[in-house]
Amino acid sequence: MAKQIFLSYSSKDQAKADIICEALERAGMSCWIAPRDLTAGMQWGAGIVTAIEESKAVVVVFSAAANDSAQVAREMELAVANRLPLIPIRVADDMPTNDMKYFLGVSHWFNAYAEPLDSYLPDILIAVRSTLRAQSSPWATFRRRLPRSREAQMALGALGALIIAGLTGLVLRPANPLGPMGPPITGRWEGQLPDGQGGKSNCVLDVQKTSQIALSAECPLPLAGARASLTASPDGIWAPDQYRPGDSGTLLFQGGSIHGFAMAYRRSFFGGLVTRDAKFGEVRWRGVSQSTTLVDQSPKVLPAKADWPLQGVPGMGRKAQGYVRLKWKPDAELTSIDIKLLKPNEGGSSNLQTPVGGVYITFGFYSPATQEGMSFTPGSSSGDMYPMGVVDRHGDRFLPSDFLDLPQAVALLAANGMRAKQIYEAQIEDWGTDTTYGRAHLSGVAWMIDSQLDERFVVRAAK
Repeated sequence: MAKQIFLSYSSKDQAKADIICEALERAGMSCWIAPRDLTAGMQWGAGIVTAIEESKAVVVVFSAAANDSAQVAREMELAVANRLPLIPIRVADDMPTNDMKYFLGVSHWFNAYAEPLDSYLPDILIAVRSTLRAQSSPWATFRRRLPRSREAQMALGALGALIIAGLTGLVLRPANPLGPMGPPITGRWEGQLPDGQGGKSNCVLDVQKTSQIALSAECPLPLAGARASLTASPDGIWAPDQYRPGDSGTLLFQGGSIHGFAMAYRRSFFGGLVTRDAKFGEVRWRGVSQSTTLVDQSPKVLPAKADWPLQGVPGMGRKAQGYVRLKWKPDAELTSIDIKLLKPNEGGSSNLQTPVGGVYITFGFYSPATQEGMSFTPGSSSGDMYPMGVVDRHGDRFLPSDFLDLPQAVALLAANGMRAKQIYEAQIEDWGTDTTYGRAHLSGVAWMIDSQLDERFVVRAAK
């Protein structure tokens, strides 16, 4: 009897695969798993091929062992050949390489390794059930039944071209002004999104033919200023709960602060765009010109030019707090500032240039009302605001509006025995009553400073 889910795993992960299989079957989703479901007398290879062909989706229990398994790679190849969705579940902190990277590189990962596997089972069930629901759509069924031979596909393509040509001749619709290549929503779109405070925010979404997207800083969080890449599907695979009959497909944003954000979309006959997602609901967008550069309207928190060590850090903190309170939570409190000078042989991006090199600076915030955290990195290429979720602060310890500036802190160190001529990293927080951080013992508002000779110092910063 055909099963809904095929479980692919390395024998070294069998215990975890069995736990996932048992949870899925308790929830009413039938699974095929070896060696349990191999029929007596059937060859192993033939049984695997038949099981995959009859399944609706493949769950991949991924780890370093699966990464090195030729059998798992062959099962991925069969799944792709049969146009089945892959649901990779990472049960260890490993990333795919070689063949596995090829097959799983565009799949939406489900991480299930930081905590015991049992704690992730409810979310795994939701993800698998949503995928099965999407696979039951008429489009998914039609796509799986398309011919796979090269000759049949060429014939079908020729027939499709004739049909499209006939329809084009009848309708005489002008070419899409937003571009015939790239993602199905290539172009620039403007829409009004709920701002979470009863009003609307004007938002601009720019989609390049390279699948790179950018959102304007005026968009509500988590979209504000975000940068990511776009993956599109002509069915409901990325947002099955939002997908409706008549929709054009679903979209998935990958990377930056909106990694995993998904929505259903519909292109109207007259060129408009409608999207639907779990946070903002249904939004109508209109196409606008791409002739001008998408301007980043984020505040000028950081100076255009700066020396090292940075001067005016308290003022930067106040500007950052004003912006985050406007865009995120009105009660947002500044909790930390991290500043790092990138060494010549060190990779990474910077958001501020100095005569001695690029500097990366980020601000941490906390909302007492919601107990959530927010990381703010002005000018980040992937979006300047990154939600941190619920954060346990162990008490309300926030930075004051004014504190000892970084150059003064460094001057104190130079006068008291610091051997290095330069520092490369500094972090300021209210560390509470007593905190140990490596060689440093911290309390209250203080700078923790590392020199380029790997010296670590603590300088009290409260005024």
